[in-house]
Amino acid sequence: MYVKVNSTRHTILGTFRFGCVYKVNEKDDKTRKVTKPLMEGDDAPLKRLTTRRVRAQNIQYLDLTGPANEGAGEPADVVEESREVQANDSSPD
Repeated sequence: MYVKVNSTRHTILGTFRFGCVYKVNEKDDKTRKVTKPLMEGDDAPLKRLTTRRVRAQNIQYLDLTGPANEGAGEPADVVEESREVQANDSSPD
């Protein structure tokens, strides 16, 4: 799902900056918990964009999906430990 930011918001996912378009994973519980309330109302801070519109207008966007954002909203020490475990698991023996 793509969202356009109409008003800057600081969230557990990071800062959504005014005028930017972000690609977010709408199936992720944390993402949905943050974005859903921000898309409600007439003057909502986030506006949903269709994939067709983003591609047709060749809109540049920031991708917030993927493993780099899995720890969003968790304490920094938990995220760091998780990354260390992932690094150790992926290193060849």
